Amino acid sequence: MVAYTICRTPPQTRYLPHRYARKAIAKKNGTTLLSEPEKLDPGQERLYSFYEPSLRAGHHIITTTQDIQLGTGNQKKHLEDKQEFTVITPRYKLPVSAVHTVYPPQGHTDNVEILPHIVLNDPQLPWARVAVEKVERESRGRVPWLAMLVFRQEELHWNNPAHPEEKLSGTKTLTLTLGELGKRVASGTENFTTKIVKGDGSLMLDDEPDTALDIIYVPKQHFNSFFKDANASPGSQKKCDVSRYQWLSHTRNINTTGMANSGIDGELGVFSVVISQRVGPLDITEPTDLIVHLVSIENLWSMNYPVQKDRVALCSLESWSYTCLPANSFNIWDAFRHVGKEHDVYRIDPKIVEKTLAPEKKMDERLKTRLLDGYVMTRYRTQTGEETAAWMRGPFVPKIIDHGDTDKEISNSGQDLQIMDKVTGIMDITYSTAWQLGKALALADQGFTTALSRLSVTISRGSMDETKKSLLKSQGAFQDKSEVLGQLVESLKTLRSLHNPSGLRKGPDARWLPSSTLSMDMSRQAVHVQQQYLHHLKETTRKITRNISGDRVYDEFNNPLSPDWMIICSWVLDRMYLAGVPAHYYIPDPTYLQQETLRFFHIDRHWIDAMIDGALSIASHLPDDEDKRIELKNIINELLEQHPEGLHYPPQRPSFGFFLRSQLCIKFPDLIVEAYGSDPDVPDPTIIIRQENISEGLLLVLFDKKPGSSEFTKLILREPPHQQAFACGSHLTKDEISVPVTRIYTVPLEEQKKDKDRNFPFIHDPYPKSDPNNPMFIWDDEGVPISTLKLPAYADEVQRILVANMKENYTEDVPTATMMGIQLNHPMYFLQIDMDKTLFAGSSTENDGMLVGLKMLKPRRKNEALEAAVRSEDYVIHRPSGIDWDVPFHVQPVQGETPLPVISLPAPHIRHIPILPFPPTPASDQTLRRKSPTLFSYSIYPLRERDLINQVNKKDVKQDLIFSIHPNRDNDYWDLKRVTISIPWGKTKDSRPTLMDHYDGTGATMVSDFRFNVTTTIGTEAGDKMFFYLTILPRAASIQKMEVKNLSVILNGMLIGDYHEWHSGRWGAPKVTISVNEEYQQNNTKMEVEVVLNL
Repeated sequence: MVAYTICRTPPQTRYLPHRYARKAIAKKNGTTLLSEPEKLDPGQERLYSFYEPSLRAGHHIITTTQDIQLGTGNQKKHLEDKQEFTVITPRYKLPVSAVHTVYPPQGHTDNVEILPHIVLNDPQLPWARVAVEKVERESRGRVPWLAMLVFRQEELHWNNPAHPEEKLSGTKTLTLTLGELGKRVASGTENFTTKIVKGDGSLMLDDEPDTALDIIYVPKQHFNSFFKDANASPGSQKKCDVSRYQWLSHTRNINTTGMANSGIDGELGVFSVVISQRVGPLDITEPTDLIVHLVSIENLWSMNYPVQKDRVALCSLESWSYTCLPANSFNIWDAFRHVGKEHDVYRIDPKIVEKTLAPEKKMDERLKTRLLDGYVMTRYRTQTGEETAAWMRGPFVPKIIDHGDTDKEISNSGQDLQIMDKVTGIMDITYSTAWQLGKALALADQGFTTALSRLSVTISRGSMDETKKSLLKSQGAFQDKSEVLGQLVESLKTLRSLHNPSGLRKGPDARWLPSSTLSMDMSRQAVHVQQQYLHHLKETTRKITRNISGDRVYDEFNNPLSPDWMIICSWVLDRMYLAGVPAHYYIPDPTYLQQETLRFFHIDRHWIDAMIDGALSIASHLPDDEDKRIELKNIINELLEQHPEGLHYPPQRPSFGFFLRSQLCIKFPDLIVEAYGSDPDVPDPTIIIRQENISEGLLLVLFDKKPGSSEFTKLILREPPHQQAFACGSHLTKDEISVPVTRIYTVPLEEQKKDKDRNFPFIHDPYPKSDPNNPMFIWDDEGVPISTLKLPAYADEVQRILVANMKENYTEDVPTATMMGIQLNHPMYFLQIDMDKTLFAGSSTENDGMLVGLKMLKPRRKNEALEAAVRSEDYVIHRPSGIDWDVPFHVQPVQGETPLPVISLPAPHIRHIPILPFPPTPASDQTLRRKSPTLFSYSIYPLRERDLINQVNKKDVKQDLIFSIHPNRDNDYWDLKRVTISIPWGKTKDSRPTLMDHYDGTGATMVSDFRFNVTTTIGTEAGDKMFFYLTILPRAASIQKMEVKNLSVILNGMLIGDYHEWHSGRWGAPKVTISVNEEYQQNNTKMEVEVVLNL
């Protein structure tokens, strides 16, 4: 089975902006980056009929001769030497990385007129081996040793009578060794022939008997048709003809700009292409599986024709299968059209939001706003252990966010980045999740963690050393190198006076006086150290992060002073491009990306900043390390504003992008994406700064321009020239074929005569099957449905039309593989999307249209103790606790601050129980009612005391109560509509026992059968009696009772009511009566069953 890479991961995420920058610098300096043999602009390609290697596979001999003149006479000596060597190329298996793409892809569908093809990474591979007896060096074509053959599954299926136990693979191949194949041929008893080995079973030159290969058994009728000489008279052909395959292989040199996979290796790519001559079956009315084989036709030129045995064994180097569709099926044009029609911003489809509600219900506006702003609800566990729900979204949002001031407070845990939505009472953990992700990504990268730790230590030591030097210098206790060198003159004078003993005497008592020393507190906690440390921290950080010359921040285009900062800088910039971020962080819900959709988004820079802050936090081991993190972020901001030398713009940073989820990304892994700026005719490749197939069928593209602005006016998606489909014509049926002839120009563009119809083909009348002189297509060959191109007549007919109509614009005198490669091209469709200025809601102003609580604000309170310490001029450390124990314990509001209103909302983990003025299941007059026996059996017990059936002990702690509900075998065909459990509620008064008088638990859930939902409500019945209702409803319209195995429910966090005022002597022991109402429907007849359960 063929294997090739659909989603290539580039070695560097930011290879596109680096490539743009290097080209701009080279252009400004007047230098070239690399001497390329050919230069192609974006959208251009150059085709070659063949790309023959200098030496083909096989044995070669190098002969050297030399004539030496001996002395001055006529005596000469002739020297000659020979050297034999072998050129090795693939023969029976292709290398793992040989295949670039195939079309149609494995398992995909396509139309009947499509000619399958394979694209190889080696441009010389199809001509690396000899396929004919004699190569005419002057010929304009070369016959390749590879051919593409297409079959139905039943055509290749063959039960070898000599080996009935053999099983063929999914693509009908059989794996043998050359030795085993040779033995079968030598036996002469098996009904097949081959040219893989010699006729007597011996191996070809240099072959090994243990070499494994995959073979297919081709029916002789098909084989004879595939290798027939169309120009030979009947009965005159004696050998197989392989010349037709010279028009089915060519080489393409393309510009890979805008391609996700091929663009990784550079802007130029050279590939070889091998095309099939056979299309799909024409008599199908439903999708049919076809098998494609890349086979070796080496040595077939010497095989006798026609083949007499039933089968011919060919070596299959690659194979895959696809599904052929009947005529008028879905095609690439429809796919492009559908994607363009369905483009929108990246969020849940508003139609899905409306479909989730009943027709008479309406979603809360705040909840709807959250969903349409790109949020999803996720499971969340609070710090105290309760499990609840939270809001979350990724960095891609459907609205433009005002980023405002770039200076944000740092976080040490990410918890302070959580935001409470006061309307819904649900926590927003978006930025907290981003912070934790950044920390996790940093810890997972050993190189980054090590570099950041080393840099942190270097900055701390350097800052502390400079601080100590500054303090000691202020006291005259330290001199640097320049000061020492400046005092050498005075030091030398002192040395000269040492010979005079009188100069060393100061008095009789001076020798006994102790020398004075300076003692100073140099710890980090010292106030005078803190005053100097922050200044030197900034200077040291700036010095380390500069280039070698020290005049600019290291920006990846100059030489760094610190190799650790080089690693950190590259890592941080990669995270801004979301390198290494797991996909579920920016695709929080799969409904955001439906099949065949294009979704645009804006990148939330706050989310990126939170992630980077979390990554830089791993080096914060001490409280003062926060200052280093702040300075590193300031350096990063300076880097983002700095223009690298030779460039007129700062480093590119993604701001917008889109996802494309489509079968187009699988059919064309190198789908070209072009963005247009101010010039509507020339694409601007610098707009796209990341383009990657992150998954099969999912393309991610990021750009730094706003869609709809003057810098980004339109977007075009187009087929890649080396992966586009090939087709026999525009329309093919069982009776005729239509072949529009593409205009081909062989002279340079500047020499071409103007042709207003250059993009329109020459239209010819359909070629009918009934015409015996039809030059284009073969429907049947001796009663066998072949459905192949009629070669070389097809090439001759196209050549005739071009010569007759193109005149001097087409100068070729013979048909070539290049001409066929262009003619067989399926029309290259492209999708143009004009960027709408109103695509994104919101604006870049302060009021950006997003929820107000999403902005990360600085704390309102200042650290007064630290500020007082910094302002102090004393060298005495005084660090007050900040708490005055003599004042009452309450928080004073900040002056000028308006207190927030108190909102009576439950905690996030508490379910809000709605209070209804009526029971949830009012009985209908046409309902049939009956008392017990019911269709379910019921019991109630606490979760931790399962032996207490229908009993609950009064406790001072909350309990989880199980309502066990299991079906009885009766009336199994009734449709269950609803089960309502009514529990007495309220204070225990007037001799009415109740189970609960309040509830603040997490609600009720189904134990096992999640096809049902359970809701909790409180309602009032006759006599103003309150009841707590558990209502079990099927998620579907109804579910038959026979399909229900366990309908049990658990009520979490239930607390028994207060019975202190219960008079046991007057009212007896409390006995709570719980009633159950079952509701069914069958044939428009409803039935209710009531049961009373005493607890």
